[in-house]
Amino acid sequence: MDDVKISFITIVLNGMPFLEYSLKAIYPFAHEVIIVEGAVSAARFAANPDGSSKDGTVEFIKKFPDPDRKIKLIQGLWPEKVDMQDTALRYVTGDYIWLVDSDEVYKRDHILRIKQFLRDNPDVTQINFIPYNFWKGLDYIFVSSVFELPSMHYRRIFRFRKDARFISHRPPTLLYTSSGVTADRLKVVDGFQTRRMGLEMFHYSYVLKEQVYQKIQLYSRYGWGNIWGVDLRRWYNECFLKWTPENRREIEKEWGVWTGDKLSYTVKFEGTHPEVMEDFVKKYGRNFY
Repeated sequence: MDDVKISFITIVLNGMPFLEYSLKAIYPFAHEVIIVEGAVSAARFAANPDGSSKDGTVEFIKKFPDPDRKIKLIQGLWPEKVDMQDTALRYVTGDYIWLVDSDEVYKRDHILRIKQFLRDNPDVTQINFIPYNFWKGLDYIFVSSVFELPSMHYRRIFRFRKDARFISHRPPTLLYTSSGVTADRLKVVDGFQTRRMGLEMFHYSYVLKEQVYQKIQLYSRYGWGNIWGVDLRRWYNECFLKWTPENRREIEKEWGVWTGDKLSYTVKFEGTHPEVMEDFVKKYGRNFY
């Protein structure tokens, strides 16, 4: 294939400010960017009465520079996130789909290298990552042995076929309906391999208090705190809000900094961020302790 056409898919509710930098990172390399916006049933608490974002996400998307007319915005109310992803597939015209969270950013060179890898390996049906998950800023990440489990690697890139549909969001699972086979059962590049290749995923997922508070409210509605054995409201108040680099050892003796693992903890991030995050730092700063 002469060129690899990637259809980036983002599902979002209240994605600011990270959505700006996520879009800036992927736009130059996209065949198209399909954004599905709005609240799922359990997240109506965080939305406008019509189900749309409250934080300016829709207005930002509509004003985002789109000289090549790559962006497709689909809005609505959704039963669940898998329905948002599945709806996006109706608009895909590329060779691959790449799921990108609104708070997820990539380096330019890494996107180019992935495109070349797909060009050289057309039999690949899925690519996974082990992410850097950032914590209260750009200087710390949280780590957990759970993220090393192959089943927990972030499924992001899939070979697109006209008969494809998503049958799960957690984890994203793409089914080729004509054969009854899912992409993860065919040719998969797992997170260990992308890590060895030096391909990184930057997930600014636990950085801002408003962002994390919305997560905690949603997780509570799903009952995940009971499953994890965590009082999510106490975790937010006693762990996330109170955590600082100075007291982190003390806080982390009592709390897992990631809600899904009581043994998770923070470490200093020693790498470099995607290029677009330089503008984020200029506008918002590096840390939010």
